[in-house]
Parts: sequence; C-alpha cells; structure tokens
Amino acid sequence: MKLSLYQQAPDFSTTDVYGASINLKNLRGKKVYLAFERNAGCPVCNLRMHTLLKQAEHFKKNNITVLMVYESSTEKMKEYLGRNDYPFHFIADPENALYQAYYIEQSLGKALRSLFNGIVSKVTQGKRLFKKPMKQDGHASTIPSEFVIGEDGKLANIHYGRYIGDHLPIDAIL
Repeated sequence: MKLSLYQQAPDFSTTDVYGASINLKNLRGKKVYLAFERNAGCPVCNLRMHTLLKQAEHFKKNNITVLMVYESSTEKMKEYLGRNDYPFHFIADPENALYQAYYIEQSLGKALRSLFNGIVSKVTQGKRLFKKPMKQDGHASTIPSEFVIGEDGKLANIHYGRYIGDHLPIDAIL
C-alpha cells in the first residue's frame, strides 16, 4: 500500500554512513527531501545524486535536509562516496527496512519500461560521473522513489517512480 499525500511520514531512527544519528521526528520544523535510490553502483542514481548536488546551495538556503537512502552496505557506500564531504546524509539500508516502511517497489516490468524512457543516455552520463567503476549490489528491479516531508512531518509531495530514472523535478523539491 503506497503512502498518501498529507499523511504523517513514517518515522524512523537510523545513522548515516558516517555515524551521524538521524531521527525523522527531530527534523520537524525543517523540510526534508527523502530519496530512495537503488544502490551505490547504479549509474542512473549516480547521475541523480550529482544533479541534486548542483542544488545543494538552494537546499541549504531553503532549510531542506536531504536524506539519500541506498540498498548498499555502509562499506560499499563509503567506497562510492570516497573522501569527499557532502551536504547530504547518505543512509545504507541493505536490509530494506526503510524501503519497506515507505513501500518502495521492486518491479521487473517498470525496470524494463526504463528502456523506453531514456535509461541508456542516463546510464552513460552516470557512468562518466563515477570516480571509479562500481559494481551494483542491490535489487535490479528496485524503482527509486522520493518524498518531500513538510515542516509538520506530513508528506507534502510523493513520487513513486514509474521506471528507473523517473524522478521529481527539482522545482517540486524546492
């Protein structure tokens, strides 16, 4: 059952890959952009992350906390992120607990639909942005989804991807 607009966002407590505690309830009063990507080796997800990084100043200026969730392990995420400092929190969820709480879909049909929606170009662009080659380690059929959580903790925008590479427009986040 997918989540609905304006319902309370499912609460969670976790740590990011660098050990920082994240409790969604503690983020009330801020807008939160919560993105469920596939895995550290996904070139389309890498492209999305780099697209979001270009907006980091806007997120900061608008008091938006960015949480990026991946199916990869903490070790794999650290390998992917390298020694860089990022303005976002990256959360490793190889057990898919957060994916299940937010009803993130795995769909072979939607993954195949990606072939007709520009995935080849996105894969090519995303591969160029990797610092070093990465192997994929998540489910091939996970479909990325995104949520904007309002300052009141309610879901202000929900986007369940229709295929891999289907993301919220940046304006919808800002």
